[in-house]
Amino acid sequence: MRSTSQLATTPLWQILPESMSFEERIKLTYARCKSVVQHFSLTAEDILNVTPRYWEFHNDPLIVMDVSVATLLTIHFNLCIGTLAMYLDRRPDLKETIDRLLSFEWSGQYCLTELGHGLDVLNMETTARLLPSGEFELDTPVAHAAKFMPPTAPSGIPCVSIVHARLLVEEEDRGPKVFLAKLHDGKGMNQGVISKVLSPRGGARPVKHCLTYFKNVCLPASALLGSLDRPKDPRTAFFSNISRVISGTLSMGAVGISSMRISSYIAAKYSLRRRVVDSYTRQPREIMSFVTQYTPVLTAIAQTLVLAVFAETSREMYVIAEDLASKHFIAAIFKTIVMKLTSTATLTLGIRCGAQGLFEVNQLSVLNADMRGAAIAEGDILGISIRFAMELLLGRLSSPSTPYPSSLLYKHEQDLLMALRTKLASFSNHRSTPAENALLPHCQPLIEAIGFRMAYDAARERRLDPAIVDMFVASAIAADPAWFSEKAKLAREKQVEMEVGAASALLPRLDQLLEMLDVEHYVVAPIVSDEQWERYVESLETHGGVCPGFDTYEYYQ
Repeated sequence: MRSTSQLATTPLWQILPESMSFEERIKLTYARCKSVVQHFSLTAEDILNVTPRYWEFHNDPLIVMDVSVATLLTIHFNLCIGTLAMYLDRRPDLKETIDRLLSFEWSGQYCLTELGHGLDVLNMETTARLLPSGEFELDTPVAHAAKFMPPTAPSGIPCVSIVHARLLVEEEDRGPKVFLAKLHDGKGMNQGVISKVLSPRGGARPVKHCLTYFKNVCLPASALLGSLDRPKDPRTAFFSNISRVISGTLSMGAVGISSMRISSYIAAKYSLRRRVVDSYTRQPREIMSFVTQYTPVLTAIAQTLVLAVFAETSREMYVIAEDLASKHFIAAIFKTIVMKLTSTATLTLGIRCGAQGLFEVNQLSVLNADMRGAAIAEGDILGISIRFAMELLLGRLSSPSTPYPSSLLYKHEQDLLMALRTKLASFSNHRSTPAENALLPHCQPLIEAIGFRMAYDAARERRLDPAIVDMFVASAIAADPAWFSEKAKLAREKQVEMEVGAASALLPRLDQLLEMLDVEHYVVAPIVSDEQWERYVESLETHGGVCPGFDTYEYYQ
C-alpha cells in the first residue's frame, strides 16, 4: 500500500492510467482511504467537536487529489462516526463499532436522502417497524423511497451505515429515527439489503454511488440509537438527529478551498511556462504577461488565500455557537461563498489553460466536476441559501456583526437585505407564489454577499496582505457589478480599473503567492513544467517508430 506521501507525489497518470477499470479505480480509492485514515489517526472526540486536528484533515489538499477519497471519508468520519459519537456517552456498547471504523477495519455510510424526496428528507418513507421481540424490521415500502447516492455496494471492506427511517410502533408513526445497520461483509450484501450501483458521475472521480433498498431487514433492538418515544417537536428532533450534516456543510467548504489551491497553482505554472510569439515584437512571450491571463489567475489565488483565513474564522465561530441554527447558518454562509468561488475558479482556470485544461491528467477539469458534487453534498447551496436568507428576512436570525461597517462589502450586504425585507413586507404570506417569485431568486446572492463580507472581515482581522485583500474586494465587486455601479457609484470602467490594478500590483509577487498556496507537492498535472510534461509524453501508449533525429519532446512542445 502506498503511503500518504507517495500518494501525494506519484504522478497521477502512473497511479490512475486511463486503461484502469472502474473496479480497479474503486479498489485504489479504498486503499488511499485506509492510508489517509492511518495518517491522521483521528479520535471520536476530534470528529464530534470539530477540533483543529479534524479541520486539518479537511483542509489537507491530499484528499482532493482524488476527491472520491474526500467523499468517502467525509461520509465515514463526519456522518457515520460523528453520529455514533453523539450517542457514545449513553451507549458505551457503540465503542467497539466506532473503534473499527476509526481504524478503517469497517467503512461507514449514511443513508438519509431518498430518491423521491431529495432535500425534502423530513417526509422520508423508509420504515423501521418495532416487532414484539423488541427487534426492528427495516423496509423500503416503495421504489422511490430507495436511499440515494451513498456508495453501499461491496468494496472489499465490511460496511455499516447510519440509516434514517420512520419508526412504526403498533401502526403509529413516531417520525424519523436513527438506526445502525450492517450492510455487507465486503464481499456480499447482508440478507434483505439490496444495492444497485449507479453509472459514474460525468467527469468526476469514480465513487460507487448506489440506490439502496431494504426488504424486511431484521435489526437488533440495539440498532435504534435514540428513544422509542414520539418527540414533542418532530421537526426540531429530526434536525437534531441529522446535525452531523451541518458540520459536513462546513467541511465541504474546506474541501473546496483545497481544490482552488491546486487549480490556481496549476494555472499559474502553466501560464508561466506557455509561450506565444508576440505579433508586435516577434519575440516569445509568456501568456502570463497578458492581462486577460494574469487577472483570473491572480483573482483565484487571492480568493484562495482569503478563504483560507475565513475557513479558520468559520470553524471557530461554529465551535462556539450555542445552538444548531447558529452553527448551521455559519456553515451555510461559508460553504455557499466557497462553492460560488470554487466552481467559477476551476472552470475559468481550466478554460485559460486551453485544450490542456480539458484532460483529466491535468486535474483542472476533474476538480471542477468534483466540486459540482461537493456543492450538492451535505446541503445543496441553493437550498441552504433559500432557507437562511428567508430566516434573515423574517428576523429569526441576524448575520454576524462586522468590525468594518464602512466597508463597501458590508454596505452591499445590508442594502440587499433591506431591499428584500421591503419586498417581503408587501406580501401577506411569504410562502405565496408571488412572494416566492419575488424573493427566492435573490436568496443565494444575499448569502454570497454575506460570505464575501465575512471573508473580507476575516482577512483584515488576521492581517492578510492588503494587496491580496484588494484583489479579493475587486472580485467581489465583479460578482455584482450592477449594484456597485448603481449604489456605490463605481462606474463600469472604474470597476475594471480596480480589478486590473489589483492584479497588476500582485503580478510581480507571483512566486511569493505560489509559495503561500503551499500546494506544490500535491500538484501532479504534467503541464506545470517541461520536465513533468516530458515524462508524461514518454509514458504514453505509442504507435509507430520514431525517425532518426526526431525529438519527441520538441514535437510535443
